[in-house]
This record gives sequence, C-alpha cells and structure tokens, in this order.
Amino acid sequence: MKKFNALFHKEWTEAWREKKLVWLPAVILLVTLLQPISLYFMPAILENSNNLPSGAVIELPIPSGNEVLAGTLSQFHTIGTAIIVLACMNVIVQERNNGSLMQLFSRPVHTGTYIFSKWTMLVLLHLGAFTISYGAAWYYTNILFSDVSFSSVWKSCVIYCLWIVLIITVTLFVGTFLRRSGGVAGISILIAASIAILSNIVPDIAIYLPSELLNLSTELLNKNDGNTHIGAVLTTTVVLIVLLLLTMIKQFEKSVKF
Repeated sequence: MKKFNALFHKEWTEAWREKKLVWLPAVILLVTLLQPISLYFMPAILENSNNLPSGAVIELPIPSGNEVLAGTLSQFHTIGTAIIVLACMNVIVQERNNGSLMQLFSRPVHTGTYIFSKWTMLVLLHLGAFTISYGAAWYYTNILFSDVSFSSVWKSCVIYCLWIVLIITVTLFVGTFLRRSGGVAGISILIAASIAILSNIVPDIAIYLPSELLNLSTELLNKNDGNTHIGAVLTTTVVLIVLLLLTMIKQFEKSVKF
C-alpha cells in the first residue's frame, strides 16, 4: 500500500507540473457549458447575422432543460472522448521513452501497482472534472431554460462516467503496446469508434454494448427509466474494463523485463 500511495502521489505531482490539473478541467468545463449557452443565445446570434434579409424574424422552439442536457452529453461524447484520449496518451509512452521506467522498475515495484496508480489518478481527475462541469451545465440549464430534476441528472452522470472510465482504460491499454503517442491516440479513438460502428452493424447486440451508455444517460434525463437492458450494459462495460486492466498488467510485465 505504501508503494501505491507513493506512486499515486507522484502521478498527481506530475499532473500538476504539466498543468493537466488546470487545462483539463478548464477544457471539459468549456465543452459542457458551450451547449446550453450557445442554444440560449442562438436566436440573438441569428438575428444579428448579416446573411438574413432585412425585417426577417427568427422564431426557434425553446428546448426543455432535459433536451439541453441531453444535447450537452451528446456533444461531450464526441469532443470529450477525443480530449480524454489526448490527455491520457502520453502517460505510459513518455516514461517508457525517456527511461523513467528503467529507473522505477530497478526497485521492487509490481507492475499492477504501477498501472493501477496511473489508472486511479486519471479516473479521479477526469470524473471529478466531468462531474463539476456537468453540474455547472445543469445549473445554467435550470437558469436559462427549464428545471431538470437532480435525480435525473446524477443518475445520467453516473451512467456516463462509466464511458469515461472505459476510454481511459482503453487508452492506457493501447499505451502498453505502442511507443508512439500519436499511434496510441489514433488506435484508441478507432476502438471507441468501432464500438459505435458495431452497434449499427449488429443492432441485435447494440443494447448490450458500452456505446449504449450515452443513450441510457439521455433516456434518464428524459425521465425514461424503462430500459430493461441497463443492467446488461453496465455489466458488459465493467467486465470489459476489468479484462483490459488485467491484460494491461500482464502485457506490461513482459515489456518491462529489461
């Protein structure tokens, strides 16, 4: 436990030195707030556009708060996934390429402790940043549009957090095989996209895939708790995360044998 705590503290220190503790929450906050604020000011933006004929009147239907937050999740699902991959792609690759791993594993450090300390730090950082940002989006949605119940918001947040954990795990997993950060980012995004594509190719199993997490989150926002496959989706995602972690540790044991 002492070794884990030491490595865990090291990860937070490095994240602070790299300003990841500053720019990552800031970027996630910007992405989540963009949807409600842009929707609110969209009529004014269109009215002030020079492309409209003189005297034109813009009338847009006012979305409900639930629809706004559902759109926020959908937007984050696209942009946020890429942000998470970019934030995690160098975590292992950089230490492998600059020789830090050789110094670290010259001591009695288990690969599982090393991997889990990095994974835990990244999960806490990303989930903390997303939760705060999603809460801010909920706050502004209630002010600018209509109220959304706290129960719906926290349930959708918890469900979607599993997708974030999965993307972090996938990126670290790829990083144990490759030595180029660009390759790690490309393949990680490709895997995430493949999960979504598989849902369209084989719709019969789509309801059990992790890509369904976004749909479940938006359904909860729309007060639809009748999805009977939510347990299967959560189980599939958790099992996939655990399998990736175990495989990652085994693969890393081979790669650090100097």
